[in-house]
Amino acid sequence: MMMRWFCFVFCMLFGLNAWAELENLSFDLGVLDSSFDDDFFNSIPVVVTPSKIAQPRVDVSSSLSVLDGDFIRRINMQYVEDLLQFVPGFAVFPYKASSQKIVSYHGTQLEEYRRIQVLVNGRSVYSAGKARVEWATLPLNIEDVARVEVNRGPNAASYGINSFFAVVNIITRSPLETLGDSISAYSSARGDYRLYGQHSGLNGDWSYRASVSTNNVDGFDTDNDGEERHDGHGSNVGNVFIQKETATSFFDLDVGASSLKANIDPSEYAAGSYDINDPVRQTDREHIKLSYSKQVTSNHEIKVQYYYDRADQNEYHSVVLTPGFYAAFFGGSSVTNVYDSYVVDLVETRQDIELQSTWEVSDNLRVISAAGYRLDEANSEHYFSGKVSDEVFRLSSNMEYRMGNSWVINTGAMLENTQMGGTFLSPKFGVTYKISEQEAVRFNVSKAIRTPDLSDQYFKWHYVLSNGESSYTTYADQGEDAEKITSYEIGYYHYWPGQGLSIDAKLYHDEIKDMVLSRKYFSQGGVDAALEEGVVENIDINGVEFELDWRFRSGAMTRFTYAYQDTQTDNKRILDSTSPVMMSFFGSQPLTEQWFLNGYYWYGEKLNGKDYEYLNTWLSYKLSLGGYSKATMGFGMEARLDGNALVSRHNNLDKDTFYYVFSNVTF
Repeated sequence: MMMRWFCFVFCMLFGLNAWAELENLSFDLGVLDSSFDDDFFNSIPVVVTPSKIAQPRVDVSSSLSVLDGDFIRRINMQYVEDLLQFVPGFAVFPYKASSQKIVSYHGTQLEEYRRIQVLVNGRSVYSAGKARVEWATLPLNIEDVARVEVNRGPNAASYGINSFFAVVNIITRSPLETLGDSISAYSSARGDYRLYGQHSGLNGDWSYRASVSTNNVDGFDTDNDGEERHDGHGSNVGNVFIQKETATSFFDLDVGASSLKANIDPSEYAAGSYDINDPVRQTDREHIKLSYSKQVTSNHEIKVQYYYDRADQNEYHSVVLTPGFYAAFFGGSSVTNVYDSYVVDLVETRQDIELQSTWEVSDNLRVISAAGYRLDEANSEHYFSGKVSDEVFRLSSNMEYRMGNSWVINTGAMLENTQMGGTFLSPKFGVTYKISEQEAVRFNVSKAIRTPDLSDQYFKWHYVLSNGESSYTTYADQGEDAEKITSYEIGYYHYWPGQGLSIDAKLYHDEIKDMVLSRKYFSQGGVDAALEEGVVENIDINGVEFELDWRFRSGAMTRFTYAYQDTQTDNKRILDSTSPVMMSFFGSQPLTEQWFLNGYYWYGEKLNGKDYEYLNTWLSYKLSLGGYSKATMGFGMEARLDGNALVSRHNNLDKDTFYYVFSNVTF
């Protein structure tokens, strides 16, 4: 109850601030308040994600959320994926273990979520073999992130396969923005900690940044039976970003690596067999990305980009196998328990190259076209009984056409040919009517495909014991067909630059065909057997989303989001994975020039059958150390208000409230 009173008092502080701001707010659609010199309050937001063309946000016909650098620095998050809680319709939670974060939009799945495209500086980071996003292994530090743009809706016309429900585009900061050095630290009473450091430098046209971090998450305390959990994890992350910028060209090199050690709960198998060790999942991941763009003429730019991504994952399990299990799954005979071990291995690699042309045909017409090739490979004795691969060729074109001063047409399509799935065309059409340069109504319709991943098509799943014995195999027979979505949306956007206030509203209808529901299970033993395949469902989703972002001249900041979703299906698994109502609120209120009171609240209804509600609040202090040097420090409290296990019944904490401290020094 005390926490809810705190929420009330915190909101009242912002209500008073908002009331003072509203007294000066002009709602004249054609008039801007020109009395402020601050760049933020006199600028129009520009975005790049919907069509890969830089556009004023008011011109965009897709629903878009932008988490900018000011918000990211102020909200004091430790991991990039947690930012997405403040995008309408997104839920972020660990499911099977603390290291296995799920970031979902529109739900439909609780594990290894596969229906959004995630990019870091234009590089797709969903894994090649099982098509999920392993957030804990990304070689990316939140301090290096400049902004996150989220296209809330399908956009396969620009980004291809897997851009099914949404596209998350994470853009890192230029080294020119981080010149010098900085160190950050975080520690909580739960045993979590994180240390980060970076150095950025400049030499002529060249600039660079090198950053590293070490992280530890303690994990959950107990499972549903009251037994101690074994799901904590720790990681080390390193990244080097180099760029060269001239008047007519831009080059960047992005190299990153991470090492994750994640505790895995011991497994229990059929017929009384079980793990006798505490397994550990070791994942080593690295990438390299190069891109070069050249302004060929004043109205034509070409860009070429290549990247390589590799993840190597291993788990070691020591097991005791009962005679019944050993006979059924390995065909062996024993009158006593068999003690042995096996390894879960998986190496996933992706190579991608793309050539892109941006052509300003006239003052009213811009066209961006691209041709690309991607090679996905996975190698695993456990999952695939060897090496499997897929090739994707793609051609795309997107166009922005202005009809007078009020109408903007955004349209495009991508043609893709995959070795596994065949040929697909993904079109979109959007139109924006600009009421003014700060206000617009938009309509958008788009189609997208989620093709089967390598695991859908090529699973040959078995255990191989250290003595060389192999279990019977569960395998994919025909594979799965492509999932399809057609999405319709109507939206409204209004931005008041002089007051730093923006609102966005979206009404949408999604039609999903052939959504794959089958799960991967081992056969019951005694024989090689095919997986259950072709279990699909057609569903419709209707909903409304709203967000408000307000930056006050006093230095205060607030962001509010709300999402309502009606998922039309009788399938309980789909409904359990979907929250019909989600809401978030963030506020940062200056108390003095140095002291800030900050907090956020998140609520999700009936996610896996339970409501979730939590509050995080902290007090921060900022001070100048002379010159360009500065420091921020503070302490805070995070509290769960619902009393439920987090999504899975095995995700339990002994205490609903914990405290933490943090600091950052830049010099």
